[in-house]
Amino acid sequence: MKQHSLFKNKKSDYGGSLLKRRKGRHGPRPLAVKQSMHLVLKSSKAKGEWSFLRKKREIERLFREFGKRYGVSILSLANVGKHLHAHIRLSHRYTYKAFIRGLTSAITMLVTGCSRVRPLVGRFFDRRPFTRIVFGLKGLKAINDYVLINQMEGTGVPRWVAEEHIAWLRVGS
Repeated sequence: MKQHSLFKNKKSDYGGSLLKRRKGRHGPRPLAVKQSMHLVLKSSKAKGEWSFLRKKREIERLFREFGKRYGVSILSLANVGKHLHAHIRLSHRYTYKAFIRGLTSAITMLVTGCSRVRPLVGRFFDRRPFTRIVFGLKGLKAINDYVLINQMEGTGVPRWVAEEHIAWLRVGS
């Protein structure tokens, strides 16, 4: 028999392609201070000269700088070339907006070479950032595996090989 919850199940994810559906646009972005969050920044323009992999170290530095400035802990980061996965923890819910606004504009300027004097025409990132609140130990293991698979994929390892490697590590431990 399944136990009934006293509280309503709150939606834990927001942004990205979810905004294309009516259900995905309902309500504000859920933010958590007690739990960690999964953040995805995706750009279809990030290929060739504008690939995130070309500026890997600088992007990691930007994450650390903006994280330190706004009190956001960067637990792990994966650069896949066209998108970035980050496992973050907010110190205060009001710091997210300034953190993401500053970070995305700094990444855009770094990758494209645009500036306030020479602005970029159009958008660089496809959609709003995707975030999901990570609940419990099972969710924490899943996000750690997911980010690790994407880190391996960013170094050129095929996704299926990375998934098998992670599965093999899980069986061994």
